[in-house]
Amino acid sequence: MSIQNKVVIVTGASSGIGRATAIHLASLGAHVVLAARSKDVIEEFSTALPGSMAFATDMTDFGQIRALVRETVARFGRLDALVNNAGRAYEATVEKTDLEAMEQIFRLNVMAPIVAMQEAIPALRKTGGGSIVNIGSGTAFMAIPGYSVYSSSKRALAGFTLTARGELASENIRVSLVHPRLTATSFGENKLRTETDNGLLGRAGADYTQGDPPEKIAELVHQAIVEGGAEYFAHEDMVPKGR
Repeated sequence: MSIQNKVVIVTGASSGIGRATAIHLASLGAHVVLAARSKDVIEEFSTALPGSMAFATDMTDFGQIRALVRETVARFGRLDALVNNAGRAYEATVEKTDLEAMEQIFRLNVMAPIVAMQEAIPALRKTGGGSIVNIGSGTAFMAIPGYSVYSSSKRALAGFTLTARGELASENIRVSLVHPRLTATSFGENKLRTETDNGLLGRAGADYTQGDPPEKIAELVHQAIVEGGAEYFAHEDMVPKGR
């Protein structure tokens, strides 16, 4: 579908991939709804994107997620696409994983996108179809010491995404996954840590400054919305055998 004049919610829109995606979609004529916790940041950001709306949203608060979708439809009269981008990493070894921290990560990385999908699906159905794009991760296909929680959260999200894709295909609601690799954002700086274990196991952390520009992922998100394919990978060598 064309993105011109379409209404698109982008979560985690205050920085990184979310911000780049919002800019890219707005440049193509979309009405972008900016969702993030940082109210002042997204409100200022919204002034630079014609036709956009800022809606302060804590994605761990399911009531706020539902309000985000409802207010979007109330403002624009429709919803055409949802981009579930908000997420966070947590680094710890399996032995010392803090279960409360793990619960926080799964609430944000898995349950929040599901709640957003549940609220968005009826709105997309009323529009006659649309697109849901969930941001996955290359780590879902890897076993990186210290990243079991984040990796498994993205594997879970992939499972829900591809299942929903099959369930909604007959209603012209296309559900897609975009898999970034290391991306030049503040993602590494913002990872959740606990005093128990930082998970580094004596190795140096990833240098995010050497990652892909977030604009590269924003282009993949746009492609996913327009084409409605199942999965989009930042690099061809990320594609698992058999895909």
